[in-house]
Amino acid sequence: MATTTTSTVQSMPGIGTQFLASNSANSSSPTGSALNEQDFLTLFTAQLQNQDPTSPMKSYQLASQLAQFTTVEQLTQATSQLNNIEQYSGAINNGEITSLVGKNVTVQDSTINVSSGNVANSLNYTLSTPSTVTYTIEDSSGDTVYTGSLGTQNAGAYNVPWTGKDSSGASVADGAYTCTVTATPTDGSSAAAAVPTNIQGQVYACNLNANPPTYQLSGPTGMQIPVSSVTGVSSN
Repeated sequence: MATTTTSTVQSMPGIGTQFLASNSANSSSPTGSALNEQDFLTLFTAQLQNQDPTSPMKSYQLASQLAQFTTVEQLTQATSQLNNIEQYSGAINNGEITSLVGKNVTVQDSTINVSSGNVANSLNYTLSTPSTVTYTIEDSSGDTVYTGSLGTQNAGAYNVPWTGKDSSGASVADGAYTCTVTATPTDGSSAAAAVPTNIQGQVYACNLNANPPTYQLSGPTGMQIPVSSVTGVSSN
């Protein structure tokens, strides 16, 4: 048994190197078989006890493996510290997210929701120059249900005046519709281009379990929007 142990341990090029390789390979292993500092010391001690007396470990080899052990210990401590920092940052981030509950926010979005035959939210846009404006409403399948022309509008803030009707004047089915606003500057300075749209509403609640986290606007049945889509905040 001793001979087997001796040949096995002496065949290792370096206990620290072996430890690092095993720890890296098993970092995501569900079996949890990664070596730790105690395993490193056990192997290192076994290597010293079972080395060939006629060819003992050189001092530089000993120093090298001890240095590797120190590196492993420091990496373990660094990993623990990073985990603590991650948890702390997550707690701060969650606190910032929940602080907007009750605030009025502006959210970059192009969705108009229809509920019980009525438009449930107002979609807004801003023109930087006088432009000729049109808008298109599409359903969840990407089919156009309505196209409206708003004529020439001066620079300023506006909202999409869609009333939840299709091109024939019939009420559309309840659901989410996508609106695209297109503006063509009247001075001919540029071609027609889509204009960013947004929704404004009060944050009723937030869902930290969602990925990414979301806000719920304007009551318990309000629309859910990603936290990252908020572009502005104002008090009541």
